[in-house]
Amino acid sequence: MTAHREDHYPTRLQGIRRQGGTVQVYVNIPLPLASALDLEAGETVTWKVVDRTHLLLVRLPERKPLSGVARPSGQKKTRRGGESRS
Repeated sequence: MTAHREDHYPTRLQGIRRQGGTVQVYVNIPLPLASALDLEAGETVTWKVVDRTHLLLVRLPERKPLSGVARPSGQKKTRRGGESRS
């Protein structure tokens, strides 16, 4: 795979010093790259360190909404699948 200049998005890291002396480093993903990857604001991703010069951005699987109806607290399901009468 040949990398072209338009495939690169130079980005500066931003350092923030918090009270107490801790420093956090932020990376902004350029809009064309985020759009190409179909990333959405608020989406959770994780970083994997490949080596000292490469990071791998990994999209976490979406949580599927639970099907069914939530039972009010106090009602427990019995082993046979019915609700107990408490």
